[in-house]
Amino acid sequence: MGASLLFPSRFLLLVTCFSCAFTSCSVIDDDLSDCGFEVRYELKLETTIQTKLQLQLQTDQTLRSNLQLTNSLRRHLESIFRDHADDVDLSFYDVQGDSTRLEHDQHDMNGKEQHYTLNIPRRHYMHLATANVKQELGVEAFEAQNCHKAHLSHLRPDTVPSHTTGLFTARHDMDIKDSVNQTFNVQLYMANAATVLVVDTLGSGVRDIKVFATGFASGFNMADSTYTFASNPAIVRATPIEVDDRQYACYSTVNFPSRDRIIIPVGAPRRASSDDVADALWEYHLYITTASGSVTRSVLRSSQPLHAEQVLIVHVKMEPNGQPDPVDPTVGVNVTLNWNDGGQYNHEL
Repeated sequence: MGASLLFPSRFLLLVTCFSCAFTSCSVIDDDLSDCGFEVRYELKLETTIQTKLQLQLQTDQTLRSNLQLTNSLRRHLESIFRDHADDVDLSFYDVQGDSTRLEHDQHDMNGKEQHYTLNIPRRHYMHLATANVKQELGVEAFEAQNCHKAHLSHLRPDTVPSHTTGLFTARHDMDIKDSVNQTFNVQLYMANAATVLVVDTLGSGVRDIKVFATGFASGFNMADSTYTFASNPAIVRATPIEVDDRQYACYSTVNFPSRDRIIIPVGAPRRASSDDVADALWEYHLYITTASGSVTRSVLRSSQPLHAEQVLIVHVKMEPNGQPDPVDPTVGVNVTLNWNDGGQYNHEL
């Protein structure tokens, strides 16, 4: 990969339980009352995107001095890595038997801090929480009635849109005791990640570029924070990034991470083989319409794992025949020239 952008991105969920007279209340209410105890949700997302982006781009001599491009990428990433939750989903499960959900509620948060009153019986729970899932139309929580089956997954298994926001989840063992003041600190970690493709189009004359990516997880298991991978990974449609420097065309995907398998040791890069499928953890699929109207199909294969809370950047130089030349020697490329003459084509699924 050309560069990686790491964010220490996590929401801090502070749950403060104040003892009170126990009643049979079993709801979560925004209105404070004598039958419950206060819950304070505070979101903390520490991101200095400008500094981190500039630091990571130091590995690429061409990009590191381009302030216009850096600012364009930063503006786009700020909409994903942000200290704001639109919605929170709270589930409390039995810690015995089949771990069924005993209490559940949803709230609009619309900020980084909110207060609720938790009116549920005091007992031992496994608590699962998510943030921003409600607004992400392409992702949904499934089998949430059972703690060990609850997972986030795409609504469609084949071609999916890029996520539009950061998705956050948390799990915490919460033993709420009667007549005892307690404070639970629960951190919500980011469950998705992002990639950025930077295409230097200067002198190429290309008329159109369509970008897709694949090789990422299909779902996230909330109880143990593990990812699931389908035998046929979904195709993610990349989103164009509006850039100030017209020499570049940039695209991003926001999705679940790739498999975690490091192939190339740090400090010992090698040129990735275009046929080295075993090393590839995820891929870009590019469909480039050249100046002559022919279409070139290229597959960029990356052996750098994409982790949660991370951005990986791939930089390529576009040739007039539609061939992308990766700047990073660890990115392999397989090119099919004149893949479909005339510029009319349908993406393979």
